[in-house]
Amino acid sequence: MQENQTNDNMFGNGIHWDSRLSKAQVMAIARDLHHDERGIEDTFAMMMQAADNRAAYNAAWILTHLSQTDKNVYLLPKYAEIVRMATSAATCFRRGLILAILSDLPIAGEPNSDLLDFCLKHITDTKEYVSARSSMIKLAARMCKPYPELCTELTLCLDMIPQGISPSIASAKRKALKTIAKR
Repeated sequence: MQENQTNDNMFGNGIHWDSRLSKAQVMAIARDLHHDERGIEDTFAMMMQAADNRAAYNAAWILTHLSQTDKNVYLLPKYAEIVRMATSAATCFRRGLILAILSDLPIAGEPNSDLLDFCLKHITDTKEYVSARSSMIKLAARMCKPYPELCTELTLCLDMIPQGISPSIASAKRKALKTIAKR
């Protein structure tokens, strides 16, 4: 039994889920997961269900580095679950990682209203991490682009962002305004 608990707490290469990972380790694990449905499923489950914040963070970080093909094949069917996690008040680690996963997934059909409402509401929330706010701006622009009335609403939200903001938010804001202007 002890051996199973130890193995469940480790990546295939002997690295523990709850240990601090380097970017090189994350990239290597993501490469190893290429076309590995079971491994991606396990990593996704770890992100969604881990009691340990570090393990959930590591899993999300790995999922952000999957190839675009793997994201489309294995994560796109879980879009609604990822949205629920991203918009949850109880997110136990940096929301920006979850939003980064969503921003790499295609938006098919009508935008997810829960996600769009959340993004529009929290774009100006200084309690959110800068990375999360930047991702919210990017996602909101992609979701609003086909809809002129939503573009107007997003523009109003972006106008509420004060001057003197972080460079990443300023950049996301400029890119979002360009995106919705190209309709």
